Amino acid sequence: MNETQQKIYTQAKGKWDAIAKPIDSLGVFEDMVARLCAIAGTVNPGDYKRRALLTLCADHGVVAEGVTQTDASVTKVVAENIAHGCSGVNYMAQMAGVDVYAVDIGMRGEAYPDATFGMGHMINRKVQAGTGNLAKEPAMSMEICDRAIEAGKELVRECKEKGYEILAVGEMGIGNTTPTSALLAALLDLPADTVTGRGAGLNNAGLARKVQVITQALARVQGTTDAKQLLAELGGLEIAGMVGVFLGARQYQIPVVLDGAITCVAALVAMRMEPEVVDYLLASHASEEASGRLALDALGLPAVIHGKLCLGEGSGAMMLFPLLDMAFSIYKNMGTFDDLSIEAYSRDGKPEE
Repeated sequence: MNETQQKIYTQAKGKWDAIAKPIDSLGVFEDMVARLCAIAGTVNPGDYKRRALLTLCADHGVVAEGVTQTDASVTKVVAENIAHGCSGVNYMAQMAGVDVYAVDIGMRGEAYPDATFGMGHMINRKVQAGTGNLAKEPAMSMEICDRAIEAGKELVRECKEKGYEILAVGEMGIGNTTPTSALLAALLDLPADTVTGRGAGLNNAGLARKVQVITQALARVQGTTDAKQLLAELGGLEIAGMVGVFLGARQYQIPVVLDGAITCVAALVAMRMEPEVVDYLLASHASEEASGRLALDALGLPAVIHGKLCLGEGSGAMMLFPLLDMAFSIYKNMGTFDDLSIEAYSRDGKPEE
């Protein structure tokens, strides 16, 4: 945080301490609210009711290596369901008061006809029709990677112009836990089997094959440490787009709620590129995928939902919003110790003299 944000954060924490309840008794939520105040630049921000979910969709050449249960055609089916409001995340978003935008940033096939930033259709921001097979070649060129990052930043700008106060990210892309695990292994210098999970339900043989493919990819980039270079070598177009969203969050001063493993690893890439990015991110849940938990640890962001979730699309992020609403309700409305004429709690655990 910069000096001004740190000052607001400290003031918001002081306001929490003055509320008539045990100090820090809302745990991580007190920190989340204080961080949102810091981003807004005031201890009395708005209600964060203008909310948008950006679900970025792309395909992956590594699917050819047999690392998934289904083929890449499923990406298009699920992505269009999200665009038309009938996927799982849409029903969750309705409950959370979140507008959902489905973005084709790198799916196979012809481009969708409408690039307008709006709901109810696939937003065409296609940079390339899928990635290369990362086990054998770079997933994308550096030029394509840069274009995907810029597309993500542009989405944040458009959200800001529409008056959204807080964003969430999600993704859809068959095979995308493979580049996610490969990226994390390279970023944290960990072996493939430590960071690799079953994705959408692989059996033991499928998991072993996935580990083998990621190990092969890691050998190809051995010695590379630059985060953006690794993103181009091992990532996905939706992952690069989310990196852009996170960089845009800092640029346009708007908070973003993370979803699961894919979004968390993208956030780690963004943080390696611009460390201050992490100040604009909120963690929602600890993914069932090991890569998600490891990435959150590396980001230093605690998750508050531990439900063994692995649905993706932005679903876990949607669960955080009602919890944030409850925390903000207390922060804004509950009386202080002075209001109630009762003795305040103290941080040293002793009554104040």
